[in-house]
Amino acid sequence: MAPCLPVREAYPLADGQDYAHKTASLRLGGVGVSVGLGSSFFFEVDNHEVVTLLLSSGGRARVELDGAVYGNSPQQPGLFLPGEAYRCELADANGLVVTARPERLAAMALVMAEEVDAPTLDLAVLQQPLELGPLCGRSAHLLDLLRRTLSLLDGLQATARWPSQSQGLEDLLCRLIAGLLFPSLVGPGR
Repeated sequence: MAPCLPVREAYPLADGQDYAHKTASLRLGGVGVSVGLGSSFFFEVDNHEVVTLLLSSGGRARVELDGAVYGNSPQQPGLFLPGEAYRCELADANGLVVTARPERLAAMALVMAEEVDAPTLDLAVLQQPLELGPLCGRSAHLLDLLRRTLSLLDGLQATARWPSQSQGLEDLLCRLIAGLLFPSLVGPGR
């Protein structure tokens, strides 16, 4: 995760616990992606200039931010966090971390709003924590597309076509995240 976020500290949750954690990270233009799988652990993140989407793939996160507690799990898979410092406990760490500059997501959300003639858009959503889930209907479909796109990145990273695909994939990731944060942009019939 350190390539995507300023991790201040990280350690196993239980003293004496056998600890193993595998991570892989990549940058896709202005978007950072990390995948992690391993033992339960704790980490702290300093203030930063990106927003973060934590996606559970089986694990559970408990995040403390500004005195409030937020979480994600397989039943509530997404947790969106602004660029503020936070503390996080991951139980059975298994998930994805996607980071982007808030201006990038705001710009994409505004483009999408224009495409569907949305009259207003409250961009303050990008400045506050948001638990995403349980997801159903269109939101569940967007989350599935996001997961599939992130899986696709794993295969493309090893090919020579990777650099030529970068901008399109970055745009797609930002569209999917904006759709999850602003459901009115991808409502029925859109």
